[in-house]
Amino acid sequence: MQLDLSAAVTFARAPSPWGVGNEVLYELCRNHPLHTDTPSVIAKVWLIGRAYAAAIERRRNKSNQNDDFYVQVVGPRIIRSEIDSWIKACQQWNGPSNDSLATLLEVHNRTTQLFRDISDLEKRSLASKYLHFHVPNLFYIYDARAVAALRELSSVVGRAGRAGRAGLQADNEYRKFAEKCLALQQRIESALGIRLTPREIDNLLLFVHAVKQANPAIKRDVPTAAPRSLLERFAS
Repeated sequence: MQLDLSAAVTFARAPSPWGVGNEVLYELCRNHPLHTDTPSVIAKVWLIGRAYAAAIERRRNKSNQNDDFYVQVVGPRIIRSEIDSWIKACQQWNGPSNDSLATLLEVHNRTTQLFRDISDLEKRSLASKYLHFHVPNLFYIYDARAVAALRELSSVVGRAGRAGRAGLQADNEYRKFAEKCLALQQRIESALGIRLTPREIDNLLLFVHAVKQANPAIKRDVPTAAPRSLLERFAS
């Protein structure tokens, strides 16, 4: 896909119909940043997972009901983990960079393993989304649509560098995804002098995916700040 960088960035930075809903989740994590009590942990895992089609109750062993699973398993297991110290380590960084990438990947990997231990299923997508709402300036949002969009942008992303720290513990799929997101972010900053946030990178990738899929809904949902003609310019 031929990318019109300026058009794509305009769309990515425009107001989103989902902005209010996302802000509710950001505010939830700002108001309850720690993992020390079961009610706030359940609220965050439940609402983020359900809102982003990555619910932790989708699991291999369903020996108990979902409500019991959250109260008896999810809350206590997360509280017993070291997730607060992992998140604290991320807060020293202002955003994704060549220097912060190792921390980003290691914390994502630990959170993915925590969620896998709880659910017996791969939860890299939920881990990325959960961490994003706690440290929104650092974590990229992983899902199948974003991955597909990055494939369409291979000519723009170019050859993404690898996180080169010896002994780095990372989920390999998320590592490749984050490296490509960072390369795209840096390419846009170099070309246009605009540093997109991880949320804006997600907006851009979902837009690319929608255009590629010729999804009629995207034409109805393009924010007024982004002219409809961007669709034609972007997909040309």
